[in-house]
Amino acid sequence: MTRIRTNTATTQGIVVGTAYVVRHPEPEGEPHVADSATDALSERTRFERALARAAEQLGELIGRSDVFSAHLAIAEDPMLRESVETKIEEGMTAERAVESSCAEISGMMEELEDEYLRERATDVRDVCTRIRQALRGTEAANPFANLGPEAIVVADELTPSDTAMMDFSRIVGFVTRGGSTTSHVCIIARNQCVLAMVGVGDDIARIETGDRLILDGIRGEILIDPDPATEQHYRRRAREIETERLRLMDFGRLRAVTTDGRPVAVFANVANTDEVRTAIDAGADGIGLYRSEFLYMLHPDDYPDEQTQFEAYRAAAELCGERSLIIRTLDIGGDKALPYMHAPREENPFLGWRAVRISLSMPELFEAQIRALLRASAYGNVKIMFPMITSLDEFRRAREVVERCKAALEREGIAFNPAIETGIMVETPAAVLTADLLAAEADFFSIGTNDLTQYVMAADRTNPRVSHLYDTFNLSVLRSIRSVIDAGAEAGREVGMCGEFASDPLGTRLLLGLGLQEFSVNIGVIGSIKACILRQSYAACRDFAARVLEAATEERIHALIAEEDREETE
Repeated sequence: MTRIRTNTATTQGIVVGTAYVVRHPEPEGEPHVADSATDALSERTRFERALARAAEQLGELIGRSDVFSAHLAIAEDPMLRESVETKIEEGMTAERAVESSCAEISGMMEELEDEYLRERATDVRDVCTRIRQALRGTEAANPFANLGPEAIVVADELTPSDTAMMDFSRIVGFVTRGGSTTSHVCIIARNQCVLAMVGVGDDIARIETGDRLILDGIRGEILIDPDPATEQHYRRRAREIETERLRLMDFGRLRAVTTDGRPVAVFANVANTDEVRTAIDAGADGIGLYRSEFLYMLHPDDYPDEQTQFEAYRAAAELCGERSLIIRTLDIGGDKALPYMHAPREENPFLGWRAVRISLSMPELFEAQIRALLRASAYGNVKIMFPMITSLDEFRRAREVVERCKAALEREGIAFNPAIETGIMVETPAAVLTADLLAAEADFFSIGTNDLTQYVMAADRTNPRVSHLYDTFNLSVLRSIRSVIDAGAEAGREVGMCGEFASDPLGTRLLLGLGLQEFSVNIGVIGSIKACILRQSYAACRDFAARVLEAATEERIHALIAEEDREETE
């Protein structure tokens, strides 16, 4: 038995199956070869026809996943088209021009610092492969036609087009040489409840088709050809985990109410329409954070226009129906970048030009998004949330843009919800200290604990040297959370939390005791958070929170949390 260590898995599960190693061949068919009689016009015509065929195929695949909407956007992007056409004018065949342009664009994306954007290089290559196949007049052969039951697909790289050819009833896992949990394949894997272990590196060469495999997403291990006793042990653990997952899924369908009658909303954090659908199926009471920046990240060459945004937001609104759909305006900067936004390098980007600061300084960009959000509000319960607010003046400036866009849409006779709510992310100490003033005008708050913790503790959450200071259970952070909840309650405003702290079961009792009534969490923990709430007495949680807030040190706070958790599990 061989063990491979990897710390990148999409879920905390365990699967057992048989390896199916995939090696992608070059597109079939004879490439078109240019000769002296071939001119640029005919090559460009061939390219345009192939591009149209690829776009047609992607349009047919959109119903399977939002990922293919992103691929269609790449196929229709002027950057790719213009690059290919320029190379054709320089004398290349259409095939060679697509190959060269693909290498340039994907190479540029792979050099970006942002992990999510680096992963988009795979999507560019996938689209270009589809165009090259159309140029050669061939359809992609299905390398997954011979999958057996309990298959674990192993490959250097898996593309969304690969997944479109898969029979997921036969697949229990993925293993890839490269990639990260932000890749589109991982998104699809999560939606299909398939365990993916990515970024395995050269160790993947040890795996051959037919090998028995165990993927342990809890310990971050791949076991090759385990002995029968080991396989039996892991199968038993996998059944236990699956039983617990299904049990918690049942809780996701329930209304979260404490044992003494206090109702609590459990919303979900999402990045696209696919995840909205998955969240609602998992029992989410609404969407507490729709990260609109991911729509911008899917466009490698320019900002998505108003119509593109409107269609995405409308689809999400229609899925939510009467449920709340809180869409955060563009939150870029800090550790998130756009390849086409040529912003100057900053010494400390977390304290620099980011989030609502960018929106307010780029009015045309901001107004396009606000108009799209307002138009989508005619199709569901859309709410607008501004990130990184630091003052009442800043909030008023953002809200003025909303009012200006409302007036323009009314003049144009375009429908929208005139009573649409506007709220803020509370993620800066400045917003905490002026929460009473902000609550007098904002319709709702959502506490973003990821940034709030790093700003309160003056500790960069991406810097391992100060990671010991980045602790949401720190008394300063907890007092900040309590003061925001209290300010919201005093003004009669809804206060939610969309930061990672809301998804941490260890913090649920504490947050309930602090008065939080809206948790917006990762989709995978909706059931477990609801299960935890259903077991709690609000009165007991208030007493527990009071004890925690009296603690003077982090050590004491963590001891109280651990003690409470032990009592709960006994």
